[in-house]
Amino acid sequence: MMQSQLRRLSQASVKALAATLMLTGAHGAALAQDGGATAEADAPAYGDIVVTAQKREQNIQKVGVAISALGKQGLADLGRQDISALATKLPSVQVLAYSPTLTVFNIRGVSQNDFADSQEAPIAFYNDEVYISALGAISGQMFDLERVEMLRGPQGTLFGRNATGGLIQVVSAKPTRDLSGFGTVTVGSYGQVATEGAISGPLSDTLRARLSFSTNHHGGYIDNSIGKDLGNSKFYGGRFQLAGDVGERGEFTLKLQGLRNDKERTGGLYSHRTAIANADGLGEYVGPNENPFGTCAGCDMFGYVQAGNDPFKVAFNGPNYFSRSYWSASLRYVQDLGGVTLTSISDYQYLKKRYGEDADMSPASTFAYSTSQNLDQYSQELRLSNSSDRATWVIGGYAIKIVSDNGYDTDLSGSLGLREIYGGRLKTTSFAGFGQLEYNLTDQVALIGGLRYSADRKTIDFTHAENGVTDFTFDRASVGKLARQKFNDWSGKAGINFKPNEDTLIYASVNRGIKGGGFGTPAFNPGDLTTIPFKEEVLTDYEGGVKLTLFDRTTHLNLSAFYYDYKDYQAFELVDLALAVRNKDATIKGIEAEFNTRPVDGLYLQTFATYLDSKVKGVILPGGRVANTRMPQAPKWSIGWLVRYELDAGPGRLALQTDWKYDSAQYLSTFNAPVDRQPGRVVGNARVTYGFGDGKWEIAGFVNNLTDKKYRLYNLDLSGPFGFTQQAYARPRWFGASVTRSL
Repeated sequence: MMQSQLRRLSQASVKALAATLMLTGAHGAALAQDGGATAEADAPAYGDIVVTAQKREQNIQKVGVAISALGKQGLADLGRQDISALATKLPSVQVLAYSPTLTVFNIRGVSQNDFADSQEAPIAFYNDEVYISALGAISGQMFDLERVEMLRGPQGTLFGRNATGGLIQVVSAKPTRDLSGFGTVTVGSYGQVATEGAISGPLSDTLRARLSFSTNHHGGYIDNSIGKDLGNSKFYGGRFQLAGDVGERGEFTLKLQGLRNDKERTGGLYSHRTAIANADGLGEYVGPNENPFGTCAGCDMFGYVQAGNDPFKVAFNGPNYFSRSYWSASLRYVQDLGGVTLTSISDYQYLKKRYGEDADMSPASTFAYSTSQNLDQYSQELRLSNSSDRATWVIGGYAIKIVSDNGYDTDLSGSLGLREIYGGRLKTTSFAGFGQLEYNLTDQVALIGGLRYSADRKTIDFTHAENGVTDFTFDRASVGKLARQKFNDWSGKAGINFKPNEDTLIYASVNRGIKGGGFGTPAFNPGDLTTIPFKEEVLTDYEGGVKLTLFDRTTHLNLSAFYYDYKDYQAFELVDLALAVRNKDATIKGIEAEFNTRPVDGLYLQTFATYLDSKVKGVILPGGRVANTRMPQAPKWSIGWLVRYELDAGPGRLALQTDWKYDSAQYLSTFNAPVDRQPGRVVGNARVTYGFGDGKWEIAGFVNNLTDKKYRLYNLDLSGPFGFTQQAYARPRWFGASVTRSL
């Protein structure tokens, strides 16, 4: 299978390269205004970072949108962590990534907790301007990067795929015209041995290449008393890029990437906690001396209690597994047409994923759950752009096709005598046209307008069987147009920037974002099949902010305030074992602040804070009562801070760094059940780095989750049918050290 996928990627890449060269002709070098190159290497380690969020290079302080970024140094100081580490470094973001099977971002309270493989998230994820639709393809992308950019609020007038809540973009390091490279080896807790490296340089006067790799192997950090420990890693990643000049005005970049998780024991990394449903049908914890089910003290319906309630000491008898193969090929071509720049981005992605969990989290065979996914994604983006003293504009077209074959197995034969096997094929096609104009009325005032029109088509072929007997199908043959949903709608932006001087930017905007509807993934026959489709969601963002550069450019202070008017928010709900996505209206009000300063040589201080007031309206609780609830993973307060001090020491330079983040209490589901409440927490990390004088060697030591704080990332309330909840915890304290050699 791996060889066949490599052949498919090679064939797709060659065809895409040939097609683009024929389309654009052989002329030229990429213009930086369209984001092809990056000045990141020349930017300071912290503070003034150059970003390409608006399809041209800009100092982050000159961009009139809510954007945060991590440059090379900031990424290096994350150490060998997964993508969830971004939550400690960027404001207003939470990351659900307790297992590589899915990665879900939450920005300003906007997210979707549906764990079905076929769903797209309202926070779009990009790698080098290429949209990655599959939640199971996001983990493992964080190696050999130039920077990470996070845009908050609706997106649609500049990027290929529309999104309601924002986007995360990772930007890989590009092939260089001079020989360069590095290699890092990291050792850490639980027998961790990880590597990362790259080699880059010229192949000829017009061709250059870069080869990057990453591996991460460690043992399980969850002690399983009756089987193999859980939470291990066997990850491999690789990326090859070939860039070349075509004449004097064109440039192409061909990128091939592969990620693989090899039979890891990372499925269902849960902790068991006994709970009972209250009058609203919401779970409440059962005390150690309580016996509401008549089984034993502190036990669930089946007579089991996890000893000591230690989330990292379990007794699982079932297979907890995860395997993944992900391959992608993309071709980016930029052509200077003489005052106007043409950009073409062609992409193909393939994902094969297998996942299984011991869902009852006990030595018994009460409940097992497994999934499979095979996904193919094709996308094409074309843009024209121009920048002058008076105006900057971008217009483009985007097309994407996603074919996802999904299978689910909910095995309750050991408890309820039921086994539900279901799934099918979901086809998504989308065509969109978009554009944005920024016009400078004066040297101080600029008006911004953008518009997008999207046409989405989603078709599903779904079959459900109970105990081997098909009890319903959901396809065009059986339910007609209900199985083919169409979503045609617009998104847009209107804004104004005011620059009273070079060090101040004041901005205000109204943004409208959309995310197409889709289909739920019912584990049981819902009876009424019209409840399976759900509508598109629309988010209107009213926002204003100010960006200040102070004290001889050593200090930055950014403030923003926003109001989200959310129509038909796609809320994930679990009632007993019935899964559904319901459309509910919602509102979010918030204030954000970011501050960083370099007060003296060698000292860098950073802090950020977010206040959120979120509300989902008219939620029907499992018991029938209608209530307004808080959005999941939306703490009222999030405050982060970082201190870094560098000094000369012997033949090199020593850097001491610590970063911390406080999140106030939050709920982990739309229902706001008592068992879903995660108390507030403070989590910190520390890192010491020593770089030798020649700049070629660096050693580092780090501790992540310094105080060994135990806190949950996710909770699934199964108190009604089983008398327990599935609780997914963040990793425990992790020690490590690394050595880096640069060319």
